[in-house]
Amino acid sequence: MIILLNPQSAKHGYRVPNSILTLGAFLEGKYDYEILDENINVNIIETLSRVIRKKDIKYLGITVMPALQLHRSAAISKKIKNLFPSVTIIWGGYFPTLHPNTVLKSHYVDYVIKGHAEFSFVELIDNLEGKPNSKSFNEIKGLSYKKNEDIVHNPKSEIVNPDVIPLLPYHKLPMEKYLRISKTYLGPRTVGYHSSVGCPFLCGFCAVAGVYKGRWIGRSAELVANDIRFLKQNYNIGAVEFHDNNFFVSEKRTYDISEKIMDLNLGWWGEARPDTTMKFSDDTWRMMRDSGCKMIFFGAESSNDEILKLMDKGGTQTSETVLLLAERSRKFGIVPEFSFVLGSPTNNVDTDIENDIKYIKKVKKINPDAEIIIYTYSPVNFEDSEMSLASKMRGFDYPKTLEEWISPEWANFDMRKNPLTPWLKPEHFKRIRNFEKTLNAFYPTNSDLKIKGWKRQLLRALGGWRYLSSIYAAPYELRAVMKLLRYRQPEVEGFAFEK
Repeated sequence: MIILLNPQSAKHGYRVPNSILTLGAFLEGKYDYEILDENINVNIIETLSRVIRKKDIKYLGITVMPALQLHRSAAISKKIKNLFPSVTIIWGGYFPTLHPNTVLKSHYVDYVIKGHAEFSFVELIDNLEGKPNSKSFNEIKGLSYKKNEDIVHNPKSEIVNPDVIPLLPYHKLPMEKYLRISKTYLGPRTVGYHSSVGCPFLCGFCAVAGVYKGRWIGRSAELVANDIRFLKQNYNIGAVEFHDNNFFVSEKRTYDISEKIMDLNLGWWGEARPDTTMKFSDDTWRMMRDSGCKMIFFGAESSNDEILKLMDKGGTQTSETVLLLAERSRKFGIVPEFSFVLGSPTNNVDTDIENDIKYIKKVKKINPDAEIIIYTYSPVNFEDSEMSLASKMRGFDYPKTLEEWISPEWANFDMRKNPLTPWLKPEHFKRIRNFEKTLNAFYPTNSDLKIKGWKRQLLRALGGWRYLSSIYAAPYELRAVMKLLRYRQPEVEGFAFEK
């Protein structure tokens, strides 16, 4: 039997683990399996140990995103390998896809499947189980494994066409536990859903570009609508977060999905590129709004067009594009979430940061409802990008072992909050965070459902003089009040959950 594990991925709230649900869909009818989610199973080692003993578990498949989930994956894998040496541990997901050597050099991970694991995982289990006509190790695409003292990497696996993915086995999860707490800005009982894979662009700071290399495939509008309708009818969902890397690649597909879910009375959200959606017709924007689109996440990234080129943004995105988009989204009543990546590896870091701050304030003046998400630049293992090369030229390098990756110094690296980049000094981080605190006080996020009425008024009053006078240093009073109110700033990883 097989366990598919979703380690803890967030400190606040949790959502349906679609990655392992998708893997489970391909195991249905072939192997017995169980799904465990540490986000709702607090004592995960105790739970795993009990299930392993009771059901004679032979394989543990773990999905591994960077940051907190990486830390938990390593801790769990190490403990289980020590307790149950015969259990085969298999990692998949973004982190092992980008850093397979680092993972396999540990003593507690047996195999890595890079990229899409749906077919490769089943083929690996077939091989290990000695199934007739099973593929040999060197035939399993995307598989990395240890052979004596060497690490072997097979050719990459192909993107799985989303149209061939069966309906996900939601019955394997206690869905009510996920949905009953998931009231968000979009609506009650918000569920996450993937309608496409990859992204056609090659942004040089993005892990998606490193994994997919410019490839994108979308599930058909009809199948997407059928899935959403199933979730509405069977679980009474009230909203959907489309967790695609780029939901809005195709205007026609976007229009068709919007039209097909129009009657479901749902709120929804997705991620997009500014230049792509600016090319959408007014008819498509109206259809998106009328079908329940309340908010869209956009990668604005920088106020500097030269930095946008360095980022390999591709397409036609410029700083002017985002200003026009801020105005257009306001016209249709759809809230834009703009993410910015400050502190890129250039020779003018101080000037670039100050210009980005001024630009963000310009965006907010055009559309006060716009949500702003600020990150500091952190390199990804994408060797072809100019950003990666520029980072290495300025002294950046990755940890060489899993133990280094999960050390406190690197714990927040992939959250872009403390990326340990040599060209960024403590004063840069302080300047960025102080501005972020002031911005979030003067313009409290709508996605934190707790911050209403007098709480919003208090924050705006305290942050107003700082924001309007551009004095951001030492905002101790803002930190104290935000801590007292348990304020949660907007994040791309998901909306704030109502407590």
